[in-house]
Amino acid sequence: MTVKQLRGKLSQFDDETRVVVYAEDGNPVLFEIDDVSIHTETPSRSGDGKAAFEFERDGSASWAFISVSAA
Repeated sequence: MTVKQLRGKLSQFDDETRVVVYAEDGNPVLFEIDDVSIHTETPSRSGDGKAAFEFERDGSASWAFISVSAA
């Protein structure tokens, strides 16, 4: 999802609506959003096929990272 797509979805809600992240990996878990920041990394895949990022000063892509903590 891009920032534009996320902004469009969030614009449908009242400004005072709380936002949490919902993750389901066996049991549902809720996370509070702590911060949003931009990083430039080179995306890659690990040996087990999971997405990973190499943090490089002159990486090829900019990503918005959302930092969360358990709600």
